[in-house]
Amino acid sequence: MYEDINQVDLAFVMDTTGSMGPLIKAAREQMIEMLCRVAAAADIQLQLGIVEYRDHEPQAKLLTRVYPLTDDLEQAQQVLMSLRADEGGDAPEAVLDGIVAACHELCWRRHALRLLVLVGDAPPHGVGVGGDSFAGGCPCGETIASVTRQAEEASVTIHALGLTSSVDASFSEISALAGGQFFAAGQADKAIVHIEELLQKQFAELELDRQILALYRAQPELDSETLAQRLDVPRHVAANALVRLLSRDLIEVPARQA
Repeated sequence: MYEDINQVDLAFVMDTTGSMGPLIKAAREQMIEMLCRVAAAADIQLQLGIVEYRDHEPQAKLLTRVYPLTDDLEQAQQVLMSLRADEGGDAPEAVLDGIVAACHELCWRRHALRLLVLVGDAPPHGVGVGGDSFAGGCPCGETIASVTRQAEEASVTIHALGLTSSVDASFSEISALAGGQFFAAGQADKAIVHIEELLQKQFAELELDRQILALYRAQPELDSETLAQRLDVPRHVAANALVRLLSRDLIEVPARQA
């Protein structure tokens, strides 16, 4: 099980309606190269999956499409190359459907660090944006609260990148409720930079988790304060690492608190 701590399952949940063309082009050109660089530096076993979403009929014919998690990054590159920006009518899109599809249709590894990066330029239906054909709520029946609860149950952390100010409120709420961060990228190239910065931070935490797990396995009676002292980190940092390990089933019992 020690080697399982190196597993990272990463899913990009991407709006592929017509306005997303610049982001999709940038992703094709930069994403895989960036992922290879960051993953190699962190010495992780990376799997990448992609979920594209558009909208409910009659706004779009495609609702969601799921591309399975794979450790073959060349295959993932082919998926990115196949993405096309098309369709879309009103401003909001089927954001919530994309998140639900990622949580339930991707085969996440049991012990993997599970990360979802939501990328879009339009908010979900039903959040008060003008011109919403489904102003009463998304036809799927989901809400921001319900999809983030499903992400929590699946141990999936959601980070969000917004390419327009119209998503700031909804994407911020989604990421906050699902344990992640929101970035206002503003444009396609900056979105790629933010993704790299985000992954570097996550993988730095993974290195700490490795050290905490080694100490905990050797002496499971250690509490978070003692672990923090051993590694010269603040107590809350050690406690957060233990919570992450517990959520990944890498430790079987909560840490004792001093």
